[in-house]
Amino acid sequence: MRILAITSKFSGVGYHRIMLPLVHMQKDYCLVTDTLSEEIVSQGFDIFVMNRFLADISIQQIIDWRNKYGFKLVVDNDDYWQLNATHILYNRYEANNITDKIIQYIKIADLCTCTHERLADGIYQYNQNVEILPNALPYGEEQFMDNKIESDKLRLFWSGSGTHEKDLKIIKEPVKRLIGDNVKMVIAGYNESEGEVWNNMCYYFSAGRKLDTHIYRYAPIERYMAAYADSDVSLIPLVESKFNGMKSNLKVLETAAKKNPAIVSDVHPYKNLPVLYVKKQSDWYRHIKNLLNDPQMRVELGQQLFEYCQSNFNFKQINIKRNSIYNKLI
Repeated sequence: MRILAITSKFSGVGYHRIMLPLVHMQKDYCLVTDTLSEEIVSQGFDIFVMNRFLADISIQQIIDWRNKYGFKLVVDNDDYWQLNATHILYNRYEANNITDKIIQYIKIADLCTCTHERLADGIYQYNQNVEILPNALPYGEEQFMDNKIESDKLRLFWSGSGTHEKDLKIIKEPVKRLIGDNVKMVIAGYNESEGEVWNNMCYYFSAGRKLDTHIYRYAPIERYMAAYADSDVSLIPLVESKFNGMKSNLKVLETAAKKNPAIVSDVHPYKNLPVLYVKKQSDWYRHIKNLLNDPQMRVELGQQLFEYCQSNFNFKQINIKRNSIYNKLI
């Protein structure tokens, strides 16, 4: 099986959905590139894998190349294509007709892959050849070791991008109740190009900078998990919406890599996991205080989460399924 995959080396989605799994998957040959040309496409590939849509090449060009060179097109989606009007990228999607482009790629794909059943149901409206390949991490390998830095404070951790301002605003008031407690707020992913948004997010997360806080800047995708070494508990707030419900549970999977417990909004995509759910705002503080006062509880819940994710989102088993799906396709 010869695979051609296109993604940016700076893309987190490309790393988790294309690069990481394909590097570890059994195959004859795989070329991962961020530049596509007929010279590359003509080199005899069985499968062409891409995420969502291509910005620089027309969809008709992909169809023409497929007809000429006979590869099978696999289009992967890990997000929903309809953004809320309040989403930070909404205007960009509207101006560039991105939603329609994503749908058109779904329609022409020989196979669509995605992260869970809810997203698969949405894809099925446009293409009935859809398979679920959940996100997974190779625990114990590369940057996904369970090594951690020692600390005498309970480190409450969040990592992500500037698209989560409204999510972090959820914990703006609850964390104020932690002033005076033996906690440290650790936030990772700071991007200077999104300065105003990130300043707001850090302000919410740190109780207006009144809590001991450490901010990690954006790191390359192959090293982003290093910040998790400076963590004890993940806080994962998420606004409930259809778009957010189509996301994957990657933040919980990352938390499990460090055998940490997670305190999580009781919404999709985080339903039915061994985490501490927040059903009302006071639950944020209650769960944090319980974990602060009971180190053994932290250890037990972190181990439970790791074992669950290792079993139910097993990287090797999901990659075996990916290999089988690809082989069946060709």
